[in-house]
Amino acid sequence: MNLLRLAYRNFFRNTRRSLISGLSVALAITAIIFARSYIRGIFQNMSGNVVKLVSGHITITTKEYERRERLIPLSESFALSEEFFKALPETDIKLASPRIKFGVLLGEEELSIPALGYAIEAEKEREIAGLQKRLIEGAYIESGRNEAILGKGLAERLNMKVGDTLTVITRTAYDSPTGLNLIIKGIFQTGIGGMDRNLFYIPLDVGQKMLDLEGRTTEFVILLNDPGKALEAARSINLGDEYAVITYLQNPVLRWVNLAQAVYSIFYIIILLVACSAIANTMLMIVFERTKEIGMMKALGLNNLSIVGLLTIEAAIIGIVGSFFGTIGGTALSYWLKYEGIDISMVSSTASADMPFGPIIYTAPTPFIIVTGFLLGLLVTIIVALLPISKATRINPAKALKTI
Repeated sequence: MNLLRLAYRNFFRNTRRSLISGLSVALAITAIIFARSYIRGIFQNMSGNVVKLVSGHITITTKEYERRERLIPLSESFALSEEFFKALPETDIKLASPRIKFGVLLGEEELSIPALGYAIEAEKEREIAGLQKRLIEGAYIESGRNEAILGKGLAERLNMKVGDTLTVITRTAYDSPTGLNLIIKGIFQTGIGGMDRNLFYIPLDVGQKMLDLEGRTTEFVILLNDPGKALEAARSINLGDEYAVITYLQNPVLRWVNLAQAVYSIFYIIILLVACSAIANTMLMIVFERTKEIGMMKALGLNNLSIVGLLTIEAAIIGIVGSFFGTIGGTALSYWLKYEGIDISMVSSTASADMPFGPIIYTAPTPFIIVTGFLLGLLVTIIVALLPISKATRINPAKALKTI
């Protein structure tokens, strides 16, 4: 307790220097909490878009289709048979729906614009992809009708609007040419540039008929009540060796984000170490300025452990003050942007469909991020301060007392 009182008093011996050191820690902790919340917000944004628009929590395809997915091999479809549905988990499934992805050329007169089409079960995709909520013009498609909804960017590229006739030219699962005239029922906007410029949706039964895939599909998407059980649910699906059961966690974009989070953690430590260099400088100055005082304390019987303890407590006080105010600042900023969001529409509008982040990123702070931010600031402050503090143990009391 005596050491604590002495350290507290020493903190105010040079208030300006102590506060500057604390401020550098505070700014670093503010930046770290905000950055971690922002990166987590990006992950949630991308994860949500991948689940809703691309893969669901689980995607079932054939292994050959998965291997050649970029070529969109319609010949690698599978039957929606009774045996297939029996193999699905009996519980945890919230929604499940087949999808057929196909490449096309679009236009009215000159068929020169490539695009990507999805044949979907319209009613189920209201809940899975939320397409109806993303409409900015017109209405949603209905099963059995030759209708389509287009991404805003694609409609602009085609110079088409709601009510116009869209001509689709593609190839069937048997590689024969086919085509269809569709009425543009609505225009949607996801905020993801690559999707809005290239995607359109048609009813599943219309797509199956056009592509010679009656009763078949290329992908089957499952949405779970608990996303955390995706791996467990995927393992429980036993369809045979020719099928591939893929969870959203295996999506290459999400795996890249997870790797990025680990890499960013290294940068967080670097930021904090740079900020804590002010602490190291402060403690070094304290040791040099108080050489005589330290020598006197040693002469009066204070051992090296007590000297180190005293100076470490001083560094800890600076770390606590800096980390506390940094945590307050980082928490306030992160929670404000959790509701206000950060508009990155200029970036998302030019992003490809392979990087599915929307136009507004909402930070996602958690108590874990906040508490670990505070503890990290305190811990690194003490560790960085130990090197200059260790110099105090090498001070000779007799020589120190002669210091002017």
